[in-house]
Amino acid sequence: MPVKSTGLAEFQAKLKKLASIEKNEAIAEKALRAGAEILRAEIERRAPRSTYKGKHLADHVIISKIVNGKIKVGFHKDFFYARFLEWGTSKMPAQTFVEPAFNAVKDKIIGAMAQVYRKELAKL
Repeated sequence: MPVKSTGLAEFQAKLKKLASIEKNEAIAEKALRAGAEILRAEIERRAPRSTYKGKHLADHVIISKIVNGKIKVGFHKDFFYARFLEWGTSKMPAQTFVEPAFNAVKDKIIGAMAQVYRKELAKL
């Protein structure tokens, strides 16, 4: 029984266009930024806030530049104490909020990144 496929040539042409390193890197960067933004928002939402009226940890969650295909979501260097809250110290128990934030939105992050790829492939 013969198998008939349609759209294969068009798909192959899109893959050849995507093989361009610059194009592929640009799409990957868009996808990474989309995922990082979701994580940033969730960490910001879960970060503890004090009653102090100054600067808060939750207001200083930042997304790094993309380096070697990796992006980091974390806190500004002035808020170094975030690691003590997340992991605890010998005198203070951990108040985890970063790991639970990631676990809560990891499927959403993957979905957002996949959506960017689908959208960009449709443009090719």
